[in-house]
Amino acid sequence: MKPFRNNHPTRKYTGTPKNNYKDYREILRQDYDGRCGFTDCKDVWWAGGFQIDHFAPQNPKILDAIKLSKFSAKEHVYENLIYASPQVNRIKSNDWPSDDPDVSIVGKEGYFHPCDVDFNDYFERTDCGGIVPKDHPIARYMWKKLKLYLKRYELYWRIEKIAEQQKKLITLKNTLNLPETIKAEVNEGIAELAEEYQKYFSYLEVNYLEIV
Repeated sequence: MKPFRNNHPTRKYTGTPKNNYKDYREILRQDYDGRCGFTDCKDVWWAGGFQIDHFAPQNPKILDAIKLSKFSAKEHVYENLIYASPQVNRIKSNDWPSDDPDVSIVGKEGYFHPCDVDFNDYFERTDCGGIVPKDHPIARYMWKKLKLYLKRYELYWRIEKIAEQQKKLITLKNTLNLPETIKAEVNEGIAELAEEYQKYFSYLEVNYLEIV
């Protein structure tokens, strides 16, 4: 098994609070290194860009107006915002385990905030890049609720690894004085990786609606 993510997202903004949560978009992108807080996939795969998820949702399914107002009060609070893929944001929607915006876990249901815990302690990846939960009820809840098991996230991971290998081979070819026979093998490897990259890319592009 492999670690879920390489870099842990952190809140970096220390300036004046903003009046509209949408104004935090670029700040959040930097906080999360351009990756979804829940799946760790890059935002480059989403033509429409990532969305801003409200960790404690704006309109949870509770009827008490006073309690509901506490959630509304967090609409523009920086600490309550997460950089997320549109798919995850839609799935999570207004799901929340309690009637208190500061209580994100009740029993075996709820959510970890990506900035507050190390997801590597609760999730890992198969050798092929698939996301799996470790033996923890909240990790299992999030995995099922947010559909972290979708093949799409495994393919994103594979594409990144292919790109990394391509870069290493190109650097090797350009920096080392390799014999012509070795250069030919390196070029062949680069071409094979490019073909594999395009195969995964085409699959994601063509079958997006089926996977979602």
